[in-house]
Amino acid sequence: MRAAAQDFPWAEELEKTVIASLTTSFSLDFLLFKDKQGGEVDTLHNVRNGIWATDAEKQRFEQRGEYDSTPYHQHANYIATGREDKASQAAGTLHDPYRNTVMAAHEQRNLDHVISAKEIHDDAGRVLAGLSGVELANQSSNLQTTHETVNKSKKQTPINEYLDRLPGLIHNHEKSLAGDRARLAKAPRETPQQQHEARALEEKIRKTESKINELKAVDHEGMRKRDAEARAPYEQQINAAYYTSSKFLHQTAYTTGNAGLAMGTRQMLGLVMAEVWFELREQLPALLEKLKHAFSLETFVDGINKSLKGIWKRVQARFNDFLVAFKDGVFAGVLGSLTTTLFNILATTQAMAIKIIRELWGQLVKAIKLMVFNPDQLSFVEQCQAVTSLLSVGVATVVGTMAYTQLVPFLSFPFGTELAAFAGALVTGVMTLGLNYFLLHSAMARKLWAFIESLTPHAGTVREFQAINAELDRYLLELGRVEFNMDVEELQAFTQELEACNDDIQRSTILQKAVAARGIELPFEAGNATSTRNWLASLV
Repeated sequence: MRAAAQDFPWAEELEKTVIASLTTSFSLDFLLFKDKQGGEVDTLHNVRNGIWATDAEKQRFEQRGEYDSTPYHQHANYIATGREDKASQAAGTLHDPYRNTVMAAHEQRNLDHVISAKEIHDDAGRVLAGLSGVELANQSSNLQTTHETVNKSKKQTPINEYLDRLPGLIHNHEKSLAGDRARLAKAPRETPQQQHEARALEEKIRKTESKINELKAVDHEGMRKRDAEARAPYEQQINAAYYTSSKFLHQTAYTTGNAGLAMGTRQMLGLVMAEVWFELREQLPALLEKLKHAFSLETFVDGINKSLKGIWKRVQARFNDFLVAFKDGVFAGVLGSLTTTLFNILATTQAMAIKIIRELWGQLVKAIKLMVFNPDQLSFVEQCQAVTSLLSVGVATVVGTMAYTQLVPFLSFPFGTELAAFAGALVTGVMTLGLNYFLLHSAMARKLWAFIESLTPHAGTVREFQAINAELDRYLLELGRVEFNMDVEELQAFTQELEACNDDIQRSTILQKAVAARGIELPFEAGNATSTRNWLASLV
């Protein structure tokens, strides 16, 4: 293992990895992306927590106007429900789920908005969805008749919050009741005025006792259940209205499109900048060495010209790689943006999390592409190793991003941000090399990959057959050009027979029959794997 570690090109790989990180995620990100808490698309979860992606929606919420209870209590369904419940109470069939009892005819009845009208009016999610608060508040699912005492003590408080403070409310009433009873016990009754005051105090005590009894009769589970029954359709309507609206879809499409173009541009420019650096690293030391002994303007201009030509040649040679990087970056940016938006529907993402999602998708797109298309025709083990290497880069980038985020607040001096970016890139490079070496080149990893390869013994044979058949196809094409005794129809039938084959083994059998039938002399023995390998080796 020590020898393997010594042979591993640590310095070269570290330089490549650090340069790649610096020219992409830790430099161009600042120019192309403006990551912020909650992302670039407004979601119901975020706006309800005071986090806005767009100033326009924030201003629309702030300009919603003050709460006015009049339209909420004059709605047609509110009035109609009150009349229906009045008739049900008179008939003795009006059920009060807040106390889990049937309301008596003499009890004071109030019609309550389960989700209070003010809460609905001030709901940022409702404003974002563009729905009428009056209409939502006065749906039958949100109207509930209960005892006046419960309704007035609840006021505009959400039910869960009301139930949490209910014990304290009862305690305060009991404390006030005890004080009134003590005053009544000492109250004089000699004069008519004193007798009137004592009777008023007795009436107050009676009302307080009744209030305490009604509050103690509140069914906590019944109230919570009724609250859930009201909120379920309320939330469903808001979610459906906003997340299917053209506003949300347009904002999402615009954001993902920009993210895709920015990510593609970042990946492509990162490769270009890396090539520029590698060319300058080779040319500048030699140029400086020449100029150090005898400065010459002509030598300097020629050196610069040579460097620029070298850069242009590097860029031209890797033009296709740049296009592939741009395309992969576009997919990664789009998927990263969509993932961020989906996360923000459920929870608020931080700026660092957005960058991490984007970087992970950058590697996942490459890994998925490799697994699905396998453009280099890698064996199963080689494919697994390549995917592992890509995923290790993603993990290392996450660690580097976290290191950068933690360092920025401490390096609040000139060029501190740049120093933090370099440290993040360095951490990414070291982590990438460490993970790659451990997962691919360490003694333990080599044993693991060897074991996996032993589970798929035919993978190498299949590749050999592919190489043999490819060479046979080339050889037969050359023979076809000189074998004039093969007519066109026969050649066409032979070609169709080859195209109908489902695998390389069938194709090889047909080719062997054709070679034998025509007496073609091959440079190897057909069907002899050793002879075929020796011939292929001689072609290298």
